[in-house]
Amino acid sequence: MELAIYLFSALTLLSALGVVFSAKPLTSALYLVLTLFLVAVHFAMLDAGFLAVTQVLVYAGAIMVLVVFVIMLLGVDEVNEGRRNIPQFVIALAAVSVFVGIFAGLSYTSPLELKNVALPEGFGGIEGIGAKLFCEYVLAFELASVLLLAAIVAAVTLTIEAKRPLPEGRGLKAMHKTKNQGVIS
Repeated sequence: MELAIYLFSALTLLSALGVVFSAKPLTSALYLVLTLFLVAVHFAMLDAGFLAVTQVLVYAGAIMVLVVFVIMLLGVDEVNEGRRNIPQFVIALAAVSVFVGIFAGLSYTSPLELKNVALPEGFGGIEGIGAKLFCEYVLAFELASVLLLAAIVAAVTLTIEAKRPLPEGRGLKAMHKTKNQGVIS
């Protein structure tokens, strides 16, 4: 079990680094799907089956389909093709280093110490999660959903381009002319 914890932790860290350092947004989103699946594996190893299934269905499934849909809809891959922004890369590397340092320093617990920690009754179960989520943390839950919606609206707003004229023979007017020409009076 200890080897599995280390193995999946290393894989999760590598896939999370893939999210940050991928050149293309779609590749980054696919690395995020892998990261979310690996987090579900961690939940499963903690005997939190409901959390593992929810992680896969909600985040790796529904949320990532939405993110990939927005990326494909906006055509971000074609815009950024071939360009590497060095200042953003340096900022991302610095941010990752800071977060890894903070989390490694503040929250490191060896797997040997985890064996002696007793999980609370009902950990990872439906009743415990439902009570916490919809009673104690309902405001945070709703704020997170509003934040996701605002992020999607902002992404769409930031990438709106001015309308370009359609080439001759394209669009609704051309279809209307073609339709009227084919009608026998």
